[in-house]
Amino acid sequence: MSDDFFCVLCRKPISGDLRLSSRYCGLECRNKALAARRKDETLRRRNERELIVKVHADWIRNFRYELLALAPSEAGGYQTGLWIGEMTYWFPSIPAGSKYRNTLLRTRSQHSFFYLDPFEPPTVPMIAYYQIRFVHKIPPHPVLSMEKSIDKIRIPYEALIKPLPFNLRAIPRDLR
Repeated sequence: MSDDFFCVLCRKPISGDLRLSSRYCGLECRNKALAARRKDETLRRRNERELIVKVHADWIRNFRYELLALAPSEAGGYQTGLWIGEMTYWFPSIPAGSKYRNTLLRTRSQHSFFYLDPFEPPTVPMIAYYQIRFVHKIPPHPVLSMEKSIDKIRIPYEALIKPLPFNLRAIPRDLR
């Protein structure tokens, strides 16, 4: 093979017995490149939630004040509901077989609601309009009934939530 072909990782010439489309000189370089890609992807996912909080800090602050103004005095938290066609699915939800859920602020919570104090921003799987309902601050945290319904609120960001019991792509665009 010509000297024009070099390994993209170590910059050594690629031997003539490898395919013309080879990018690496051997398994060692290929495995190092794969490990580096996986590490980058892990760091990107880890920093993604912090970036959401930074970029949408003003919206989160305004949302907090709006919720606190609407919340009954006995409310300790809130849930966001996404209409998925035949029912409303409420977030957050704790996956089956798990005791905790991950929050947007990279902590864990064992409750199936977002806290009002200290305020916890909602973790939702897609940018859409969500219904809001409040839960009682005293365990077992029942849902509070509201005299006046709250308009749907558009949450302008999304975070990866796994697993979901429904397919996000199956939700019609006019319901989002």
